[in-house]
Amino acid sequence: MNARDLLTRREFLGVSGTLGVALMGGALLSGCGGGGTTRQTTPDDEILGAAQIAEALATTMYTGIIETAPFFQRLSAFDQNYFRAAREVEMAHYQLLMSARGNLPTPITTFYFPPGMFTNAKTTLDTLVTLEEAFVAAYLIGVRDLSTTSLKVTAARILAVESDHRTVARVVAAEVDPADGGPFTTLRGLSGQEERVDPPNDNAFARTYQLGSIADAVNALRPFINREAAQQAGFDVARPFPFQPFSPTLPNPRGGVNG
Repeated sequence: MNARDLLTRREFLGVSGTLGVALMGGALLSGCGGGGTTRQTTPDDEILGAAQIAEALATTMYTGIIETAPFFQRLSAFDQNYFRAAREVEMAHYQLLMSARGNLPTPITTFYFPPGMFTNAKTTLDTLVTLEEAFVAAYLIGVRDLSTTSLKVTAARILAVESDHRTVARVVAAEVDPADGGPFTTLRGLSGQEERVDPPNDNAFARTYQLGSIADAVNALRPFINREAAQQAGFDVARPFPFQPFSPTLPNPRGGVNG
């Protein structure tokens, strides 16, 4: 997956229709069987809908790591808590975005991952960093394009936490047990290049990875959310992972929705 291999806007709308992503297509149908009215989606709808899918994907990824990845069991308790906390906050992000969309659940509830995603520690961490970098770029687009100050600030606040998660993956990479192929000195993220994990917090500024629109961000995530795209990318389509929402219980939370 390369951030430069992007869909055109026309192609994106076609993909959105195929995926059934109502809030990222041309129009949102409402009142089916009733008044039959239609409402054109806004840029806010598109960005929030894409972000909600991304948060469901992130929650599913962290759940898979915690519940099935052998390397996770050999991490220190401190490092394991990184992943548990990340899972909790991704779900909190999802709930906030669902609320912003009028309590509509995500239209995408099944996700796909590369072969070895939960059995090969390097694949796990490469994919984790790739996704977190895509999330950061998508929220940067939100900071630029969302229509209200409140939504822009919300996007910025979530962006900061997704950046934390990228750094956590790079910290953990250097602590992976030799039985799992570690420690790792580099990880491959959204840029497609192996990047040294020392220092873990190497970004001077959050990167956009040449993602210029929410369509570009959805395209970067497409193999994770669409079976055909997953198969074309060589992902493991025989083992889809369902999104399983839950009520997050953050230990010692810092910062609520309003401050």
